[in-house]
Amino acid sequence: MFYGIGVGIGDSLAVTKKAIDVLGMVDILYVPTAKKTDDFSTAHNIVKDYINEKTMVKRRHFPMNYNSEELQKAWNEISSEIIGDVSRGKNVGFITIGDPMVYSTYIYLLRILKDKIKVTTIPGIASFLDIASNNNFPLVEGEDPLIILPATMDIKSIRNYVKNENSIVLMKVYNNFDEIVKMLVEEKLENFSIIVSNSSKEEEVIYKNLKDIKKSDVSYFTTILINKKWEL
Repeated sequence: MFYGIGVGIGDSLAVTKKAIDVLGMVDILYVPTAKKTDDFSTAHNIVKDYINEKTMVKRRHFPMNYNSEELQKAWNEISSEIIGDVSRGKNVGFITIGDPMVYSTYIYLLRILKDKIKVTTIPGIASFLDIASNNNFPLVEGEDPLIILPATMDIKSIRNYVKNENSIVLMKVYNNFDEIVKMLVEEKLENFSIIVSNSSKEEEVIYKNLKDIKKSDVSYFTTILINKKWEL
């Protein structure tokens, strides 16, 4: 069996019991790293105490860029390796931060593997759910939809959603952070938005005053929640 394991948001205590059980029984665990020369993995760091000492840990690099040819090559190579491990009768896991089905590298592997080997996916707590609960900031209520947006899309489209919806999650905000914050201030949403970097990690920082925040203040792992019906 191949297991895609969501390890949540940074706090090892927030890893689900189901994920911990699977981590304790897999024979091989694939750990994603952002750089080829990098031994450190955020996902691995979260769950390192739950991994069986007999488990073989394979660190594999997943390119963090938009070169589709390079990305596809990496996914195909790692998928082939996983298929080989499973074919030899091994239980194989792959860990990913947050939830495996929300803007996750795991989805690209799943697309390749789902028709070739048996796959079980273990959910994890997504960053926006963690932020909302930790800050007593409701995401959505009544008949309002919850809109989850990647802030890598064009600012005009984001502004259109912000104008027309009450409850919005903005993920992947780092690259366009200053432009996003400027737009939220222009839309007079300073008192209805919360920004959190490194949610539930030791380096967590919570921002509730949008006007004073710049890209240089936040980390890559930053999320913005907006609820026009919940004033801070």
